[in-house]
Amino acid sequence: MKLLQKISLKLKLTLLFGLIFTGMLVGFSYILYQEFSKLQSEEFDTTLYNYAIDVAESLDIDKYGEVEFDPGIIKVNEKILPFALGTSYISVLDINGKVIAKSSNSTFAHIMPITEYKLGRVLKKGASYDILKFKGIPHRVIHYLLPVLKIDSPLILQISVPMTSFENTKRNLVQFFLTSVPIMMFLSAIIGYFFVGRALLPMLEIINKTKKIEVSNLEDRVPFPHAKDEIWQLADTINHLLSRLQGTFASQERFIQDASHQLKTPLAIIKGELELFRSEKRTEKEMGQFFESMSQEINFLVKLTNDLLILARVDSGADSLLFTRNRLDEIVLTQTSRLSKLASQKKISLQLNFDSFENVSEDVLSISCDPDLLGVLFYNLIENAIKYSPYESTIRISGINEDDSLLVIVSDEGAGIEEDKIGKIFDRFFRIEGSSKQVMGSGLGLAICKIVADTIDAKLWAQNNQDKGTSFYFKIKKEKIS
Repeated sequence: MKLLQKISLKLKLTLLFGLIFTGMLVGFSYILYQEFSKLQSEEFDTTLYNYAIDVAESLDIDKYGEVEFDPGIIKVNEKILPFALGTSYISVLDINGKVIAKSSNSTFAHIMPITEYKLGRVLKKGASYDILKFKGIPHRVIHYLLPVLKIDSPLILQISVPMTSFENTKRNLVQFFLTSVPIMMFLSAIIGYFFVGRALLPMLEIINKTKKIEVSNLEDRVPFPHAKDEIWQLADTINHLLSRLQGTFASQERFIQDASHQLKTPLAIIKGELELFRSEKRTEKEMGQFFESMSQEINFLVKLTNDLLILARVDSGADSLLFTRNRLDEIVLTQTSRLSKLASQKKISLQLNFDSFENVSEDVLSISCDPDLLGVLFYNLIENAIKYSPYESTIRISGINEDDSLLVIVSDEGAGIEEDKIGKIFDRFFRIEGSSKQVMGSGLGLAICKIVADTIDAKLWAQNNQDKGTSFYFKIKKEKIS
């Protein structure tokens, strides 16, 4: 097994091809040998049977009742037979196995005793075949019932002929297989190695191209083979992987650049104000303004850091999330309560309407989620609405029980969002031009909301209201609540 692990795929496939081909060739040779032997044996027996008929017709009984042999009986008119006629051993026996007559070249060693079973077969079928070994040479023996002799009891003609030519033919066939099969195996291995190499050539091109792809050239792609086969699927899979990696690296690079920029600004402000504060003695009022400014920048840094940590936690995968059963309305109410003080600073009214949830069972309202992350989602939505709403306005938070979904709407009375930019507000670090002058933010709040919604297969989108302001919609299907 360790040896197989060290050899190349090309050689493994060649060995596999060779083993399969060898197995098929050996199996075919064995079947061919068996069928050839069977046909040769049948032909040999047929010839021997015809020879027995000729011999039987040449026999006669003299006036003393003895069987006479024709001197040329073993030549049979120079017929071409698969055995040497000069080595045919002929004898005539009665049903008790007694030798009545035999050819001059026959000895009792050439005569096979007749058993009761053999006698029954001869009397039933007219002929029977056996194998007799004489001096290590197999002989084919036929027992033939003589119907031509008119005597009181039936006689049996026994002819024994050597199977030398038959055995030589079989031996030569085996020798041919033993020689040709290894040669065919060797040739098939060479041809298989060549064709396997040709078949794996597109894979080698993919490997070489993949080795050259680095972070600096992630836009490159591996080549596709001409045939749409498994190697084509491999190339397609690698290209899709490279596309995802390219997107991930681009997103990561953009994230680092944007995060660096976002962190750089408040740090630069803090550094500048500290240097300015140290340059001369400040009044108590100026010190108060300085500490207020520092507090705002530090709060911004804390919020940005928390947002980045949340993004890192979500991006790390589902293993870092803790999913439990939580009531959707309770999470929304908790975050609304936390933001009531911020809303009161701008004299904004937070109106809650969850009447549609009153007759809904707790099982339906309870969803599988990470409660902290879902709380961040609604906290950001409501906080965003407060930031962009004018003083003494109203923010409406509604829960709607639909046929197949639960819907939460956060609607404000702000200036709204331009239609060509409303689809980009969930992108990381995206901020509408001019908004930074009025509202401090990192541009991560809505991006986090969208990512959190995706983790629980919920939908999140925004629409401008007909009169004024913007509404954010959170929707989750009931069949996904389990």
